[in-house]
Amino acid sequence: MKYQIITPAGLAEISDILRQKHKTFLNVAPTAEQLSAWAAEAEFQLGEGNPASIEIKARDHINGWAQDFNLSAAAVEWAGEDDEDEAE
Repeated sequence: MKYQIITPAGLAEISDILRQKHKTFLNVAPTAEQLSAWAAEAEFQLGEGNPASIEIKARDHINGWAQDFNLSAAAVEWAGEDDEDEAE
């Protein structure tokens, strides 16, 4: 089954967004584990048929409001096997 995943470029995008807009990450870069959790949110959105995106909640946003951020096409790639390959 084919599915979409977040690429290393996507992780860099997420990191940039967090470093600019998330209170926790203004002065410190997110860890690989934290980035993985944010990437999982974007991959969940993809699985639901939505664009790859993350949401920073109002309590965590530097301006005090919730905001969604769509990731670029370079942030996403296909992974997994084609259904035809699995049938063999």
